[in-house]
Amino acid sequence: MINPIKPTSDEIAKWMLSTLKHSCHVEYFWGKLGLGNRDPERPHDIIGVGSKYSVDVVRGFALLYREPKLDFQTYISPAREMHRQQYHHRMWNQPSPKATREDMLAGAVDTVCGNLENRDYHGGPHSYGEILKIIEKSHPRQIEAVKIIIPEMWKLEQPNLEKIIVLSEFPNIGLSDEAYEEIVLRTQEASKMLEAFMG
Repeated sequence: MINPIKPTSDEIAKWMLSTLKHSCHVEYFWGKLGLGNRDPERPHDIIGVGSKYSVDVVRGFALLYREPKLDFQTYISPAREMHRQQYHHRMWNQPSPKATREDMLAGAVDTVCGNLENRDYHGGPHSYGEILKIIEKSHPRQIEAVKIIIPEMWKLEQPNLEKIIVLSEFPNIGLSDEAYEEIVLRTQEASKMLEAFMG
């Protein structure tokens, strides 16, 4: 169902920037750790069915920035369900029997990155130690993957997401040239498309 409330251009810009940072964050760690190779929808979150840059998903998720806050279940959850069609979610959420060890480790990176980031609906940014506590009630395969991946992520230089401040021109925070160029291209395409649809 398409959300009947139209987000503002400011809300869309905030959602797009948050999504861009997250895509770069996950791709940074996947690149450094050699993960995500089985995922056909890369760059992470911004390509394929249910992409966080697709119009219907943006229409819902951008409303996270509405003040006063809207009911998550009514206005945002449908967009989240659309996004969960993506390969990495189909493997990670209530882990699929088809999910390989690599799929689970790639999903763990996504989960950890999401919790490291400053997201209101996750209760703000968390430390690696706090994330280990947060996932204690998750599926055993998810817990195992997060416990394996956190020490590997922690050993690496942490990317500076705060350098990404605008969609139109953002620095490479340590991605491969190929991943960076693909994210730049996809972000440009999505910005033009959303301008046309939402304008």
